[in-house]
Order: sequence, then C-alpha cells, then structure tokens
Amino acid sequence: MTGPSTRPDERRELRRRQRRRRRGGDRRGPLPVQLAAHRVTEAVGAARRGVKRAVRGDRPLILVLVGAVVLSVLMLSGPAQRYLDTRERVDGLAGKAEALEQANAQLERRQRDLQDPTNIELLAREQQGFIRPGEVPYTLIPPEVERPRITAPREQAPPPSDEAWYARLWEAVHGWLG
Repeated sequence: MTGPSTRPDERRELRRRQRRRRRGGDRRGPLPVQLAAHRVTEAVGAARRGVKRAVRGDRPLILVLVGAVVLSVLMLSGPAQRYLDTRERVDGLAGKAEALEQANAQLERRQRDLQDPTNIELLAREQQGFIRPGEVPYTLIPPEVERPRITAPREQAPPPSDEAWYARLWEAVHGWLG
C-alpha cells in the first residue's frame, strides 16, 4: 500500500508527464514552435533539392545564358531607344530641310522672274492697272447682288423700364402668386 507521502509525489509526476506530452516530449518546445520548425526544415530541403536539380546537366549553362540575355536587354534598351529617337528626329529634320530647299528654289525662280522686264510690265498692268500711252483702259465692275442671310436677324431687346429692381421683383412675385 502506498502511504500518504507517495500520493502527492504521484500527482506531481502525473502533472509533469502531462506537461511533457503537451510540449511534445522531453527537451522539445511547444507544439506551434515544433510545427514552424518542421515547415522551415521542409522549405530548406525543397530549396536544396531545387538547387541540386538546377545545377545538374546543362541547366546551369542555360540559366547563365538566359540571365545574360536578360541583362543585355536591360542594359541595351536605353541606348537603343535613344538611337531610335535620334533616327526619327534626323528623318524629320531631313524632311524639313528638303521642304526648305524646295521653297528656296521656288523663291529663286520668283526672283529671276521679277528681274525680267516683260514680267514686271505684265505684273504692273495686272495688279496696278498701268497702261501704255495710246491704250484705252476699261474696268469690269460686277453687279451688286443681295447676299442671302445665313442667320435670322437679331431681335431688339425691350427698352429698360424706369422701375426699381425691387418693384419689378414684387410685380413678378405678385404675378406668380395672384
């Protein structure tokens, strides 16, 4: 038979075992900590397996090549865009230069025409109405035609009344209510 002194010892031992069972055993942390540690261990293992798989065979070479291509695209995209913008600007300026050259050539032709005495005489006759001695000038005047109206004529505003504003307001309110 057990004596009175063994009963509290048994209870203490039972509580200690229950606590140990709740924690997951001796020298182990609480269950949430154990689960988190297990997940971390699985993640590290999966990462190791992925790295081993990636460095096996030709994969490292392919990964390096893809990385180099991506890096070169990123490094060359800025200068390539500037080159294309500059090229577009040069094309636009070349078009403007060509248009200016054509305008220049036309102005030079006009200058040569204005130095010719026959052209000067023709322009003076047409634009200024000059005539030679002995010629009879005449001018055609077109008949006056009544032009059609596009819009309706404006109505005249009623003349302003001599009443004060408060009197007009009173009349308007009286008209609405009465």
